Formats: sequence, structure tokens, C-alpha cells
Amino acid sequence: MPLTRDQVIETAFDILRDYGLADLSMRRLARDLGVQPGALYWHVKNKQELLGVLSVMILVPADSGPTRSDAGAESGAIAALRLQSRAIRRALLAVRDGAEVVTLTHALDPESLNVLGRLALGFEAAGLRGHKAGWAAKALVHYILGSVTEEQTRSGLIQAGVLSAPAERGDAEDAFDFGLELLLAGAAATPNTPR
Repeated sequence: MPLTRDQVIETAFDILRDYGLADLSMRRLARDLGVQPGALYWHVKNKQELLGVLSVMILVPADSGPTRSDAGAESGAIAALRLQSRAIRRALLAVRDGAEVVTLTHALDPESLNVLGRLALGFEAAGLRGHKAGWAAKALVHYILGSVTEEQTRSGLIQAGVLSAPAERGDAEDAFDFGLELLLAGAAATPNTPR
């Protein structure tokens, strides 16, 4: 049975989810599929393309957007941005090294990740005009990716025995929400002068 692109991508996603980005090499992927590494390049141009596809897969749960029940009594553009940011965080945390993979893809091709790109539209709906909506979205993306990368890195170091686990369970979600509220409050308070 010939190798398919779907098999390559599904196996790569399994390796990423189970072992992390450090173990996701083209050589390892080929070995797990029982093919020579060169056979992979018929299905993906290079590792960067593969990581781009995996990034989209990682963000699928956040790409559907928050549901009406998630919003509860809250409404408005800032509330939608809050819910979307939390959904992105959950999607990244669901896959080992998810934030690192998405960060690499975002650096190479920010336009390829629709859910992150739509944050600027949310800031426009919240009243920011011109470049300010894009700048606010960029700050929010950097905040989400940076905070989740740190959280996942710390978790990996604890699992590897490099760091000791804190005596108390961390409050990473509360800390994330606090920073998120600071960003959203700042955006809401920004004057709507064009620029």
C-alpha cells in the first residue's frame, strides 16, 4: 500500500503529541512509517511545511470559536476576544510542545493561522482602528504563545527532573487570565485616533 500525505501527517502528529517536538525528526517519522526519509518529501516539501500543517491541526479546536454557552451573560467584542484567547490557550496546551510548534509556524507564515489572524478583526470590532487593531492582535498573540510556551517548557523540565515540582499546584490559568485582562483592558481604553 503506497504512503499517503494523510499517513505522514497523522503519524507526525502522533509523534508530536506523544514525544514532543524534539523527537519529531524526518528520520524518526520515516522510521515509524517504515519508509526511507526521501519518501516523505513526495508528500511534504520540508519539515517547515509539515509543522505548518501540524499547527493548523493543533489550533482546530480553537478555530471553531467560542460557543454561545461559553459566553454566558457576557457579550461584546472584548468578551469574544477573551473567550477566543482562552480557547487558543487550551488548544495549545492539549498538544505537547503545541505552543512552540505554532510559534515556529507563526514566525514563518503568520497568515497561515486563521484563528490567530482573526484576533485583529476582534480588536476592530472592539473599536480599535487602523494599525492599532493589528498591533493589539500581535501583542495578544505574543502573550498567548509566550505564556503557553513557558508553561509547557516548565512542565517538560519538571518531567525531566531538571526542576522540582512546586509544593502547591500552580495557578497558571489564573496568571494567564490576569495578563489577558490587562491586555484587553488596555485595548478597551486605547483612544480611537486613526493611525
